[in-house]
Amino acid sequence: MPRRPTQHDFIDDEMLRAPLTFDGVIDTVLAQWRLRQPRHNRLDGDPVRALQLHRGDLVSEALSHLRIAAQADLQDMHPLRSGRLTSISMPSTAMLQKDPLEPMALSLIDEDDIAVDIEIARCTQTIHQMAEAELRELHTFTSALVNDPNVARDTNPFRPDRFVRALWAGLQQIPLSRPVLTAFLHEAAVPLALALRHGYASASRRLEEQGVEPAAHRTIVYAGGTAWGVDLARYRPPANLQSLHDSMPTPLDALGATDAGAATPQAHRAPRPATTGGPDPQLMELLARLFAAIQDDRALAPQTTLLLQRLQPTVLRLALHDATPLDAYDHPVWRFMDHLANDLECSAPAHRARLLGLCRNLVDHLAAATPPEGSHFSWAIVRLAAARRHALAQALTAAAPQIDRLQRICRAEAGNTTATMPLDIGTLDTVPADLMPDDGPPGARASTALLIQASQPGTCLRSYLQGEWRQLTCLWQDGGHELLLLAEPAADRLWALRQAAFARLLAEGLARPVRVRSLVRRAADKVLQAL
Repeated sequence: MPRRPTQHDFIDDEMLRAPLTFDGVIDTVLAQWRLRQPRHNRLDGDPVRALQLHRGDLVSEALSHLRIAAQADLQDMHPLRSGRLTSISMPSTAMLQKDPLEPMALSLIDEDDIAVDIEIARCTQTIHQMAEAELRELHTFTSALVNDPNVARDTNPFRPDRFVRALWAGLQQIPLSRPVLTAFLHEAAVPLALALRHGYASASRRLEEQGVEPAAHRTIVYAGGTAWGVDLARYRPPANLQSLHDSMPTPLDALGATDAGAATPQAHRAPRPATTGGPDPQLMELLARLFAAIQDDRALAPQTTLLLQRLQPTVLRLALHDATPLDAYDHPVWRFMDHLANDLECSAPAHRARLLGLCRNLVDHLAAATPPEGSHFSWAIVRLAAARRHALAQALTAAAPQIDRLQRICRAEAGNTTATMPLDIGTLDTVPADLMPDDGPPGARASTALLIQASQPGTCLRSYLQGEWRQLTCLWQDGGHELLLLAEPAADRLWALRQAAFARLLAEGLARPVRVRSLVRRAADKVLQAL
């Protein structure tokens, strides 16, 4: 009986076939370039000849990075955090060296670097779209190799993003300018997607022939995906919690007290009083289900879940004598829970313990209030906002040396302008008012508004930079709006982006402000679906 393959065997087997994939992509791009060469300057020489001469170096380097990324799964580590993989994505335009006395490294990103990020994201998304079925099938087999019967996570060591980043790593071995290499990645998107589609399907057939039983099929949500486009609503909660309240099951011993009310049609019922002289069993059932749904939210950290769980008795006491929390999702009770979860998620690891202590104190203070009032939760929201302002001030103080360095860069790059020169009115031409351009199309105005919003200090962003999604916080913008300084709390790192580069990220949907999500809206949707 043949031995059942392991994930290590699968990686070794697929690595033997990977060179054919890269060679096929290179052949396709070469054929396209022979018909029409990409834009290049004189220093590039002949791009076709350069690619032919160095294709061996390209494939060798790509295979090296692909193997490191695939074997990272065996070592239970994140491949993108290793120094070797990160080094290929470091910006080449400008790199500001870290001072030994400064806690954070600083990287300056311009439009050329953003163009690479956009092409990497587009190439990855093209593969996901063209090979969706084959990827889903292969996931069931690779999950079986690592004993994940429910396909709870992505266990494919040769995911599309890894192939794309490996290809980009290999391209660094070609002596061509960044725009030409970016053009190669653009041309390689479709042929790489077709090759991987065939490769994924063949890998599934081989694993099946080797006796691997696929795991249970589940839909997988890619946490590190690079899709962009319109935002679709993932859930549709009821208009308010009152309808859910009336739908809650009532215990048998409470039916006698509710028979009269039940005989009245729902549309003609009188408004529900805030108190009825005793506990409302339907209200208790509703809040219990809402908090259970919130605690099952995997996006919340365990410490956040414990804090929200401690709030449940306080919210119940408030709702028993004040029915307003059931009328709107933006009640101070729910907004406090939303901001608490969001602030803990976006906080820097170094400051999270202090913020967690503040949140515990606020929860204890709310629990001690007799009786609890909505105004108490409004006060707690103000305290959280003050903590955010304090954290922003501390981050700006820590980043003061880097801000000073960026200001010097802005002054050095500023050319001579006529802004301060006197004007000769007699030499100026006049333009009729009806011929003057307006503010632009609505889409342009919306993009400008989004740029202004995303550039405000303290704004939390989710952005695709240097090949991966990052949680960032806007710290500072220079007076001329040329540079934007962003902090990445999770990596203790600073990013300086050119304004044009940041605007392009926003336009492509690869950067967006993080909105405080409503926990109770999502929980209400889950409760509604369970009824």
